[in-house]
Amino acid sequence: MKGVYFTLIILLLIGLFGCKKTLDDRFLNPKRQYDLSMEGGFNTRVPTQYIRLSKPALNADANPSPISKALVTVDDGKSEMIFKESATAGVYTATNKNEPNYNGAYTLKVVYNGQTYTAVDTLRQVVNIVDDFLPLSTKAVGNGTYSGTIPKHTFGYLNPNKWMISYQDIPLWNPGKFDQSKFYSYTHYLGSPNSLYPLNNLKRTFVLGKDDYITIYKISLSERYAKYLYDVFMETDGSGLFSAVPVNAIGNLSGNAQGYFYAVDVDARRYKASEL
Repeated sequence: MKGVYFTLIILLLIGLFGCKKTLDDRFLNPKRQYDLSMEGGFNTRVPTQYIRLSKPALNADANPSPISKALVTVDDGKSEMIFKESATAGVYTATNKNEPNYNGAYTLKVVYNGQTYTAVDTLRQVVNIVDDFLPLSTKAVGNGTYSGTIPKHTFGYLNPNKWMISYQDIPLWNPGKFDQSKFYSYTHYLGSPNSLYPLNNLKRTFVLGKDDYITIYKISLSERYAKYLYDVFMETDGSGLFSAVPVNAIGNLSGNAQGYFYAVDVDARRYKASEL
C-alpha cells in the first residue's frame, strides 16, 4: 500500500511540474517573433538622418542585438537617400539635401538577410510653436524663481504632436539619441479613454530661475503615426484599474518586422522661464 501511495505522489509531482513548465512556456515565450525592429526615420530639423535596426530579444533577460550589413534607403519622392552603417553597430545614417516634401510620402526600404521590408509615412508640416498652445504650465513662486508642470499626455488638441522640452539636465533634442523617448510629451487629437485614465496623471515638474532658458521642440505626427503612439501608450503608460483593454500596436513596416518609420517636421523655440 505504501508503494502505491508513493507512486501516486511521484506521479502528482511530475504532473504539477509538467503543468508549471507548460504555463511558464505559455507566458514567457513571445507570442510572435520578429525578424527585425526599426527605430527612427526622417526629420526636417537637421540634415543627418538616423535609423536603428536590431534583432528583438526573445526573453526578458536578453538585450536586442544590432543588425549590421543591411541595405537601407529612403525615397522622399524627389530622390533616394542611401543610408550607411555608422560607427555604432546597427545605426544607419544619411544626409538629406532636399527641401521638405510636405504632404508627400517618404518610403523606407530595408533589405536584410534576403528579405525586403518597406514602410511609408506622410510628412505633415508642423504648426509653429508661437501659433499654438504650449503643453505646460508655469507660475512665479517668489525669489525670482518659477515652477512648472509638463504633463506627458494632453488630450483633445486640434493636431497631434510630440514635444521635447529641454532645460538644465534635460538634454537638447537629438534624433540620433534613441534613449530620449523618456523626455517626450504628447498632445493627442483623440480624447482620453477615461477621466481616471493613468495617462492623465503622468507629468514632470521643474523649478527654474527667471533667466534660465527652456528650449521647446515641437514635432509633427502623421495621422497614422499619432494613432500608433496612442495604441502604444494604452499598452505601456495606461496600466491601472480603469484602463481600457490593451490593444496591439501595429507599426507601418511590411513583413515580419516591428516598429514605426516616421517622417516629421520640427520647430524649435528658446525662452526664458520668465517669458512662459
